[in-house]
Amino acid sequence: GGTIAGIHAAAVQLKDGRLLAFGRGDSIEGRMPRSISADFGKTWHYSPSPFPPLSGGQRLVLMRLREGPLLFGSFANSGGAGRPGVPVTVTDAMGRQHTVRGFFLALSYDEGETWTDFRALSDNGPPLRTPTTNGEQAGNSFDMSSVQGEPRGYFAVTQARNGVIHLISSWNHYAFNLKWLQTRPIVER
Repeated sequence: GGTIAGIHAAAVQLKDGRLLAFGRGDSIEGRMPRSISADFGKTWHYSPSPFPPLSGGQRLVLMRLREGPLLFGSFANSGGAGRPGVPVTVTDAMGRQHTVRGFFLALSYDEGETWTDFRALSDNGPPLRTPTTNGEQAGNSFDMSSVQGEPRGYFAVTQARNGVIHLISSWNHYAFNLKWLQTRPIVER
């Protein structure tokens, strides 16, 4: 029947049977569109999400973890081309706020109404030059850190039976668990 707002969508079925989707494009109020269907996709209702809109070469992920919460992953951007960015912040282990750039993750414990436990997708170490998209040989790399994830890529996610979450980008493979997502990062100044 109907369509979600945007393309390259990620969708999940909520516990009450509704469908929740996020997509690239069709931004609402400068934010990524959030689409909800109560009739299994025949009609959709659209609203702005709390997340930044996506650009070309970027694809988000959304899934329900075995433990119950929803996992969302997308990109925090500067906005560019005269567009103000929608900031994404993380709270570090010391309680300080930091703006995140690149790929980040968030959890929802209330079926997508609110999102918490924001983290940049990284090894949580000091800045490390890391290939992305077409790799180092094409000059595509970024400085991975506690506040900087990959700047672009088409991502896919799954969770293994042992609880390990595997996330692949167009170039890199990441593995982590729910406890890592729930632990505040250490951010060196």
